[in-house]
Amino acid sequence: MLSRVADSIYWLNRYVERAENIARFADVNFNLILDSPTGVAQQWEPLVRTTGDLPLFQKRY
Repeated sequence: MLSRVADSIYWLNRYVERAENIARFADVNFNLILDSPTGVAQQWEPLVRTTGDLPLFQKRY
């Protein structure tokens, strides 16, 4: 296997794993929101902080 192919596979796997973790966080958070009496924005903010997308979240919502 060429080193550039191996490098591409490594980075692809890393990004797929990251996307899987974020999807898992979102799924758990969504299920917690269904059972929580607090506001939706209050529940999503810790998750958004964890993923590092707080400025984008604040800009949109």
